[in-house]
Amino acid sequence: MRKNGIDGTKLLGLYDRVTGIFNEIFDSRLLTVSLFALIGYCVLFTQRKFPMRWMVFVLFGMILLAFVTLTARTGVKARVHFHKGMAGLWFALHGMMVVSGLFYQDWLPESVPLLICYPVVFSVLSARDDEDTFHAILRGAVFAVLPFVAASYLSVPLTLGYPGYKGVFYNQNGMAMSCIVMTTSALVLTYASFVQKKKKPLIGYGVCAALGTVTLALTLTRSSLLAFVGVVVILSLALIAGTAKRPGRLLALLGVFVLVCGAAGLAITKDKMMQAYQEDYDLAVYNYETYGQPITVPKPEERTISMDDLTSDRWSIWMTILENVTWNGHETSVVKEWVAKDGAGDRQFNAHNAFFGVIYNNGWIAGALLLAYTLLALVRSVQYYWMHRKASAYAATPLAFCAVFILVGMFESVYAPFSAIGCTYLLVQAPLWRADLAQRTAERMNG
Repeated sequence: MRKNGIDGTKLLGLYDRVTGIFNEIFDSRLLTVSLFALIGYCVLFTQRKFPMRWMVFVLFGMILLAFVTLTARTGVKARVHFHKGMAGLWFALHGMMVVSGLFYQDWLPESVPLLICYPVVFSVLSARDDEDTFHAILRGAVFAVLPFVAASYLSVPLTLGYPGYKGVFYNQNGMAMSCIVMTTSALVLTYASFVQKKKKPLIGYGVCAALGTVTLALTLTRSSLLAFVGVVVILSLALIAGTAKRPGRLLALLGVFVLVCGAAGLAITKDKMMQAYQEDYDLAVYNYETYGQPITVPKPEERTISMDDLTSDRWSIWMTILENVTWNGHETSVVKEWVAKDGAGDRQFNAHNAFFGVIYNNGWIAGALLLAYTLLALVRSVQYYWMHRKASAYAATPLAFCAVFILVGMFESVYAPFSAIGCTYLLVQAPLWRADLAQRTAERMNG
């Protein structure tokens, strides 16, 4: 039979040789548990913000990833053909990240699992039934984040308004990024339960989706709220185009949703900017009254909105990165050139953007490869959904998390092997690596 793309069977064979008898010990019914542990560990990292040294954290993540692949095995040999574009860009991108790590050793820990470990996971997951795999990943994601959300409400008093609710998390951004993983997963599970007419799961996942949405709104994190609105719009349009019998009503509801979210977003933005303007002016007044320094900051009502105001200083960080691009990256993720320009040494900010982050950390070549890979994954996720929309209630899963990764990645540095968003995004796109997207399971070996 003609081969379509790169044969991933050799990766499976190598994996079997390495793991040996353990493939017989680990039951595939433990896959959801393994995924819960893996994604939960990623959420813990987000919640605490660097709870241990980066290299040690990645090592434990790789061990959990190994458990996922062990429990994902079906016991049936399968021939998997990788898409040449997906596989080629992947190895080029993370090979370049390894090259960057040879200059700046901090980047080696995260580039190695991306270069070596995830392709093995893609081989294993691509050999499984897609619906079972998506169901396990989505459930694992919901139950991984849910305990942290519950702990927040039980142990941290609820606060409304600026600067937002962060619960047990290090900051509001961390809570929001974890909530968007849970909420997106719960939305897909809710839809699948509705299609499959399963009442109890429908209610349970619906409650989780509602809880995640409310919690996300309470964080007042504009980047994640914008991303969530985008995800809902993309999923809704996909479902309307693919399966809706009465698209007019659904489009009307979607329009109302967008208007409400847009109004809320404008209110949050105005509140945050006015708060920042007032703080700047109050500090200037204090310095004038205490040290006699002249007041050079305009009154809050006299300020004009800038791109830095709208993006919380991200715009100037991104422009600084573009002014200091190198082919092999920089030593740390802190944009030191911007720190020096800003004059506030305590604001040790990274790129706050997945794509600019790779450009700054690993060089412009890696950044271009990441952009190309992301666009190809998005295109193939749309194709996958369209091919499977009537046969599978989970068909939109890769598209949903491609949207989450891109939209959150525009404002946060989420491309890491074991970030909550990055890990889930990578796991659900395993079927996109298959050369033939129309296959719901990989071709079985018949000798």
